[in-house]
Amino acid sequence: MVPSYVGYTMRAKEFIFENTVKKLGRAFNHLEDLVFFYGSQGTIEALEHIKEMMSEETSPTIRMKWDGNPQIYWGREVEGGPLILAGHNGWSRGAKTNNPRDLAKFIAYGSGDPKTDEEKQARIAFAKQFAGLYDIFDQATPEDFVGFVYADALFLSKPQIDAQGNYTFCPNPKSETCYHVNPNSPLGQQIANAQVMVVGHAYFPEFGMDDSEQQPLDDFTQFNQNPLLVVQGPVYVSNPTGLDTSKIDEVEQDLAGNARLIDGFLQETPGLGDLKNILYTYVNQTAKAKQLDNLGTQSFLSWLKSSKVSTPKQGKIEQKLAQNQGALDAIFNLVTKIMTLKDTIISQVEQQRGEIWATNGEGFVRYGSSKKFGNVKLVPRKRWTPK
Repeated sequence: MVPSYVGYTMRAKEFIFENTVKKLGRAFNHLEDLVFFYGSQGTIEALEHIKEMMSEETSPTIRMKWDGNPQIYWGREVEGGPLILAGHNGWSRGAKTNNPRDLAKFIAYGSGDPKTDEEKQARIAFAKQFAGLYDIFDQATPEDFVGFVYADALFLSKPQIDAQGNYTFCPNPKSETCYHVNPNSPLGQQIANAQVMVVGHAYFPEFGMDDSEQQPLDDFTQFNQNPLLVVQGPVYVSNPTGLDTSKIDEVEQDLAGNARLIDGFLQETPGLGDLKNILYTYVNQTAKAKQLDNLGTQSFLSWLKSSKVSTPKQGKIEQKLAQNQGALDAIFNLVTKIMTLKDTIISQVEQQRGEIWATNGEGFVRYGSSKKFGNVKLVPRKRWTPK
């Protein structure tokens, strides 16, 4: 049975979006980025997330954020139909590959042109490896399952036991995140017999749907019938406790005094429809440079002059700043304070350790099915950046 969510109306596998807002950023946005994406309303929603995460009345809703690789999508279009297995490129390009031969052919020759012979050979090797997953997933997927599962690979060949006596696997070569499992645990015993492990995230009713349309799943038991495959479900952490709520009150007071100024600055104007994306790029690049403590108007203007933003557009931004003096500092003040609240939550919940745990973890996520602005992620931005 497919779950329904607030904001969606299910009609014969079609979704009608109610109260639709313009999509900005990613399928999961940093909690603090809601400030400059959606202004005062985004700030209010960010604080709602924090309050709900702190509430004793709310069951755990914070999931571990996984840094797996590659992305894997699989399922059947009709009961008893052939399994369709795809990576990210196949999913986004509509390649419904339903046998190992076509799957390998698409990955090797249909998903972009490699720049070097070395890249070509690496892609051919990966195509063979990925196509080798087909029979494993086919045998693990019930014949009557209809729809598609979205997951990230944690390993495609059984990991080794490290010096501490744990299985350790680091699936994404572009990050330093590694996962660990005690081989004596129930999950460790599953791994001992497995060739492949993935972590499941969500369900799509149709092939190729946008990431923003994913429906979170909690139970992946039905896909764990083949001992060669482990489908890990979401790992939830307990709600944080004892946090200083006066910091939330402080953000709310700052917002009350600056809401109109902030919303006026972020309002779209002719020739500057991408202002929010420019701010998003600035914050992302500042994070990668590990300069988040310096967020502010002067830092932004310095960045702007060396950015790829056109000179005419830079002039429009400076004009808007002059018309809304103090707006950008007010925005970055809220961003910084919400990020500090978020980091406090992360530092507490990442102390919790279950059957599988991470080092250099990427943080946590929270689905926003009942929220206007969607899903959010809690990433320790000041210390975690991709390679």
